[in-house]
Amino acid sequence: MSKNTTCCFTGHRPHKFTFGYDEESEECILLKSKLFQQILEMRKKGVTTFLTGMAMGVDIWAAELILGLKAERPEENICLIAVIPHEGQANRWSAEYRERYFNILSKVDDDVMIGLRYTKSCMFERNRYMVDHSAHLIAVYNGEPGGTQYTVDYAMKKGLDVVIINPDDMAITKKPRFRGLTLLK
Repeated sequence: MSKNTTCCFTGHRPHKFTFGYDEESEECILLKSKLFQQILEMRKKGVTTFLTGMAMGVDIWAAELILGLKAERPEENICLIAVIPHEGQANRWSAEYRERYFNILSKVDDDVMIGLRYTKSCMFERNRYMVDHSAHLIAVYNGEPGGTQYTVDYAMKKGLDVVIINPDDMAITKKPRFRGLTLLK
């Protein structure tokens, strides 16, 4: 896995969206379409590896979109890696979401387990792992504080190419790599 050709995802959980868990809503369909467009943009930049944290919402949607792209374009050698914060990540999820989770896990090219048990820091450790192994980040983020904000801030600090899709107005903001750095003469 080359860092320069790797992109990770971060985003809010379904309960933070105006449409909640209703993936048939027009807003959710539009958001997934915007997410897919940004995945295609990453492919144009030469990204071949995608990291998903396997959380409900954006991570699961992104993983499903990548798996669909892999099926449509097997010749492109797209790689999906699941970065799992702890072994029991999906234990308390609904049966439907657990089924989606394990279906994705059965199809990923590789997985990374951050820890065996839940800890207060395992989600942050997962997010840092993904950022530390990527050159690009696609975030579905509306500015609310939390884990998504932490991951976006960390990625920007680390100099990643960051694309933010605001789920409230569907605006896309691009923050290129290494902003604000000056070259030494």
